[in-house]
Amino acid sequence: MIDALYISATGLRSQQAQLDVISNNVANLQTPGFKKSRVNFAEITNAPVDVASGAPEKATGDGTIVLSTLPIFSEGALQPTQNVTDMAIQGNGFFELDNAQGEKVYTRSGQFRVNTDGNLTSIDGLKLSQNIQIPPDASQLQISSTGEISALLGKDTVRTQIGSIELATFPAPDALQTSNGSNYVPTEESGAASIGKPGDAGFGTLQQGSLESSNVDLVEEMSNLMIAQRAYQLNARILQASDQILDTINNLRR
Repeated sequence: MIDALYISATGLRSQQAQLDVISNNVANLQTPGFKKSRVNFAEITNAPVDVASGAPEKATGDGTIVLSTLPIFSEGALQPTQNVTDMAIQGNGFFELDNAQGEKVYTRSGQFRVNTDGNLTSIDGLKLSQNIQIPPDASQLQISSTGEISALLGKDTVRTQIGSIELATFPAPDALQTSNGSNYVPTEESGAASIGKPGDAGFGTLQQGSLESSNVDLVEEMSNLMIAQRAYQLNARILQASDQILDTINNLRR
């Protein structure tokens, strides 16, 4: 009965983690560039050793643990916005940003704005690592599929190239660590970022005036939510039943 209490407790903790992840996915259904996450579980096994032979006996299950929570980087649908500083990545790649501490942060969300200094920044205020600055007299801004940014400056009739956007890819992107919604930071498992030009081999292209939607499927998430809720309830019932049996046994000894 003590084992049953422990096993049901591990199940409750695991399903609570699953519920938290599903809730976060649903909450970001409308967040551009957001990637849903999935919880990976592992069974806790116990293989006692036979005293006489020294060989391990048949393993028994001792509950479950959360092995990892990984993002799923399937592409979301592209939605037109008509905003000239919005960009969507078609294919592989991440925008590389600099946070306040000077660290590199990566995102699929191309919702950019021009700040008071003329820098292209994310909706969170993080600057593009390429440090692209838009002159105050720039007009008719254009961003090509390969990342070149050009505009008409002042009264010019010939376009001037202002800068070029680069993308980053990773050997194992599903091992990136989520940081503040749609942003990610590399880990040892994800490997180091490779920087390249949009359209090069292994890198996607850019589409100006569009944003990549979240890849969260509401129907799928609601189905997973109901399964996780049922699993949580079953573990709670096992915990309650074990407690009642232990209470009965305790009263028999009085």
